[in-house]
Amino acid sequence: MNLAQRLLQAKILTPEQLGLALARQKRQRGFLAKHLLELNLVTPEELKSLLPPFPPEPQSFRELGVPEPLLAALFLKHAYHREVITSREMAEALKIPEPLVEQLIEYLKGQKYLDVKPRDLIRPEVTHLAVELRYVLSESGRRKAEAELEHNSYVGPAPVPLEDYWDWVEYQTIQQVTVDEPRLREVLADYVLTDDFIHKLGPAVSSGRSLFLYGPTGSGKTVLAKAVGDAFDDPVFVPYALYVYGQIIRIFDEVNHHPVPPAHDVRRQDRRWVLCRRPLVIAGGEMTEDSLELRFNPVLRYYEAPHQLRANNGVFLIDDFGRQKISPRHLLNRWMYPLETRQDFLTLNTGQQFAVPFDQLVIFATNLDPQGLADPAFLRRIRHKIYVGHVEEEQYLEIFRRVCAQQNLAFNLEAVRQMMRTVYASRPMNACHPRDLVDNLLDRARFLKITPELTPEQLEEACRSYFVSGTGIIDYDALGAEPRPLP
Repeated sequence: MNLAQRLLQAKILTPEQLGLALARQKRQRGFLAKHLLELNLVTPEELKSLLPPFPPEPQSFRELGVPEPLLAALFLKHAYHREVITSREMAEALKIPEPLVEQLIEYLKGQKYLDVKPRDLIRPEVTHLAVELRYVLSESGRRKAEAELEHNSYVGPAPVPLEDYWDWVEYQTIQQVTVDEPRLREVLADYVLTDDFIHKLGPAVSSGRSLFLYGPTGSGKTVLAKAVGDAFDDPVFVPYALYVYGQIIRIFDEVNHHPVPPAHDVRRQDRRWVLCRRPLVIAGGEMTEDSLELRFNPVLRYYEAPHQLRANNGVFLIDDFGRQKISPRHLLNRWMYPLETRQDFLTLNTGQQFAVPFDQLVIFATNLDPQGLADPAFLRRIRHKIYVGHVEEEQYLEIFRRVCAQQNLAFNLEAVRQMMRTVYASRPMNACHPRDLVDNLLDRARFLKITPELTPEQLEEACRSYFVSGTGIIDYDALGAEPRPLP
C-alpha cells in the first residue's frame, strides 16, 4: 500500500485533495510528500504517522502488491532447484509470510503441480522437516517450472511494486540528511585539508544534490568522494527486486549494497527489503551509455538495474569524468532532466516507459576543465563546484608524516626536505606523492632485502622510479641512453 492509498484509507485526505497534489506532482515532478506539505494538505506529524520505521510485513496478497500468478511461478522456479521443499523454506526463499506461502501451496496442489512427499520410514529425520509437510514437484509441475524458467530465469525473493519503491525512496531521501561539520571532519580525519576546503565541501554534501570535484591528477578527488559516501551513517531499506509492468528488475547486489544488522523486530518487517548502508556506487572509465539504462539479460530474461537506480538514497561517484566510453555531452544531456526534477525515465524492451526516483548525491570527479566538458545550462544544474588543487609544503610534510606512521617507518624531516628541494623545483606537490614514494621505497627494500629507511639515498631511488621528466624526444630509439627521471 503506497502513501496515496494510506492517506485515503486513514481519511486524512479526500480523493479531490489527493488529486490536487497528484496533478501538481505531475506538472512539477518530485516526491508526493513534498507537494502535500507545500499545499498544506497534511502536517509533518500526519505524514510521519503514515510512514512506519520499516516496511511492514504484508498480511495479504493485495498488500504484497504483485500478482498471485507471478508468485506462483516464482515458487515453482525455486522448487525446481530443490529435492524437497517445506512452507518454511519457501517463505525464507521468497521473503514473504508463511501463511501466504501456504495459500500458494494449496493453489499449486489444486493445479496438480505439487505432491506431498511421504516420510522416509527407513531413515526417519530428526530435524524440523520430520514434523513438517514436505512437497515435491509433480511431473506437470516440473514441466510448468521449466516453462517459467524459459520465460524468465529470475529465482530470488519476491519483488516489490514500483509504487512502494517510490514511497520508501522518498521517505529515505538523502536530501533530508544533514551532515554536520563534526561528522564531516570525522570521516575526513585521515586527510590533510584546510578549514576553507571543509567549509566548501560541507554545504555540498548536506545538499544531497550534485557536486563537481575538479583539479589536477593525484590531488585526492577520488578518495575525498569515497569519504563523502561514508559521511552518511544512517541505514536505508533497499529492495531485492522491483515489479514493473509484469517484469522483474533486480536492484540489490552485494557490491554496492552492504547490509547492516537491524535494530527492530525483523519478524514484523517486509523481508523483501534489506536494511543497508546508504549505497556508494562508483563508475569509472568503463561506464557506457547502456549502463545508464535497464539491462535486459537475453539468457536469463530479466532486467538488471542501471547504476543510478542502485545508487538511490546514496552517493553516485562518476570518477575520471570525461574519460568514459560515453561522451560527456551525451551523459550530461541524458541527466539534465533527472538532476532538475529528481526523477528518471527507464524503458522496457516492450517500449513501455516508466518513471523512477532519482535521489542521490551525484559527484563528478575530473582532472579536465569543466568549461570544456559541459555547457552553462548543465553546469547550472550542478549546484556545487569545488576545486581540489595541489598541496602546500606544510600539507605535504604532514601527509608524508602520516604515511610513514601508517607504514611503521621512521619519519626523517631533513631527508624529505632535501628530496623536496630537488624534485619539486619544477613540479607541483600532489597529495598522492608521499604514499606512492613510500610504497616504492618499501618495494625496493623488500626486493633487495634491506631495511627500509627514509634516508636521502633510498628516497632518491624511490623518486627515480616514480617521476618522469619530459625529454622532448618522441622516438626513444633515437635517444641512445636512458632518460634521467629526476630534473
